[in-house]
Formats: sequence, C-alpha cells, structure tokens
Amino acid sequence: MMFKKSDFEVFDDDTLSGRLELIRQQLDPKFQKIGDELMTALEEKYQAQFYMKIAKHQRRTKNPPPDTWLAINQNKRGYKKTPHVELGLWPDRYFITLSLLADINKRSEYYPLIEKMKDRIIKEGWGVSNDHTQPELFNANSYDDVFKRYLSVKSSDFVIGFTLNKDSDIVSEGNFDTLLFDKFMKLSQLMVEINEQVVN
Repeated sequence: MMFKKSDFEVFDDDTLSGRLELIRQQLDPKFQKIGDELMTALEEKYQAQFYMKIAKHQRRTKNPPPDTWLAINQNKRGYKKTPHVELGLWPDRYFITLSLLADINKRSEYYPLIEKMKDRIIKEGWGVSNDHTQPELFNANSYDDVFKRYLSVKSSDFVIGFTLNKDSDIVSEGNFDTLLFDKFMKLSQLMVEINEQVVN
C-alpha cells in the first residue's frame, strides 16, 4: 500500500519551506514509484514514448503550493502546452485529470476531438471543469456548458477527471493504489487518442 490518508498531512504545514520539504520527503517518492509503473504500463500498451514530470514548485517564493502532482504527456519539450494526465493531491482529495490548458498548442484542433468524446465522458462518469487551478470537478452532465466555455473563453481550460475525497470510505479503508492506477490508465487512453490526431 503506497497512498494513504496521512498523505494529506503535508498540507498542515502553512509555510513554504515546511510544506515543500514534506512534499519532497513524503509524496515525491510515491509519485516517482507509481509514475515509473505508469510509464512502463503506458509504453508497453501503446508502444509509444511518454514523459513524466513531478512538480517541484520552483517558482514559488512566498505561498506554499495549494496542491502537488505528477504529470505524464507525450512531448519531451514540456507538458503544459500539450494534453497531459496528472495524478496529485489537493488538501481534501486525490485527483486524476486530463487537461488541455488555455494556452495549449493548436488549441482549436482539439475542439472537434473533445466534442466527439462527450458520450464517453458522460458514460464513464468523468467530472469536467474549465479551471485546472481549482479542485472541483462538475458532474459529467455539465459537459455541454464546460465545452461551450472552452470554445468561447480564451482563458478557460478543458479538464476531464476523477477525484477521491480524503474523507471517503475508500481512503479510510486504505489500499486504493490500484484504483488510482486504473483511473490514470483509462484517462491516458483519451490523451493518446487525441494525440494521434493532433501532432505537436
């Protein structure tokens, strides 16, 4: 068992240096381990190259990071300008999200691809959002509103994902590593499919 409820204790330290140190000591080794396993599984499944980045929060000089994560994408020049899947923690939940950020390369080329995914996103029960900097995901039935906003508001993101609240029975019982792993793999399938059609 790798992830457990005590992971969230890193957010109890409200200082920048203290929280960063706790993240480095307690969470980054877990991200490295599950990230390596995910990379192996993805590369075997898709016979393609993937790249991993663990958040270092180096630009922060004052406030402690409100969340922390690992990201996997298919472009070695960096993940933020391309579709990427993250696994991370907010103070009250784990999250796994596929994000197309506001300033993604070739943004308009993704519109028809994510529009085609509507039925799948709803059927598979993913949450959706227009803001990767907020923990809340709306019910999949909000897809139309979120998609419309991504089309019309330049500063908006398009986020699909899953969250697992720290107070849920699943987290209290422990042993949910496989759940997180499987959700990540499932979301990665959407990333790979859209990347096959938009080459960055």
